[in-house]
Amino acid sequence: MHLTTLPTISLAVANLAAANPLHQVSRSTENSSGASTYAADDNLGQKILAKAQEAEGTPYVWGGGSCSGPTGSPTAGYDCSGLVSWAVCQVTGRNLFDEGLRVTYSMYCASETALKYKKVPYAERRAGDAVFFGGECDCSNDPSGVHHVGLMLGDGTSMWNALKTGTNVRADDFSTWDEDPCPYVVRFS
Repeated sequence: MHLTTLPTISLAVANLAAANPLHQVSRSTENSSGASTYAADDNLGQKILAKAQEAEGTPYVWGGGSCSGPTGSPTAGYDCSGLVSWAVCQVTGRNLFDEGLRVTYSMYCASETALKYKKVPYAERRAGDAVFFGGECDCSNDPSGVHHVGLMLGDGTSMWNALKTGTNVRADDFSTWDEDPCPYVVRFS
């Protein structure tokens, strides 16, 4: 299978990729029913992370982001789920916005069938996984409590994200948070 590389990749992701070589490129195809399916790719999360890192310095804007890039007026930017959804769309062609999976809690609380990605225990996290925050992370009784998402960085203690109004897209360390991450991450593979 032909491997492709991203035109711009941060040094941190380049070092991580050197330690974890590419396996295959994700391809979206249609099955016999016309539904899109996504080939397994052990490196897909790292590609999504690298794409999201291209947005470094972009302002946080509540509700901001689309498959085309930052949105909002008068300032264009991303919110946390808009950044992740944009990067997924750019790398895979999959439009989480149109699938109703753009909001943080809809990503975390979706079934693996609807999500088309695997949920794995937080203890097994790796670079490029989507990490979520939200109190009890209770999808049954309080799904809207899951309120933030970012992409795990290689050290496992920080994430790439659009944090809040007044900040730009950046890395944040979990030690600065007043709550623990949710018990599962979403693995893009």
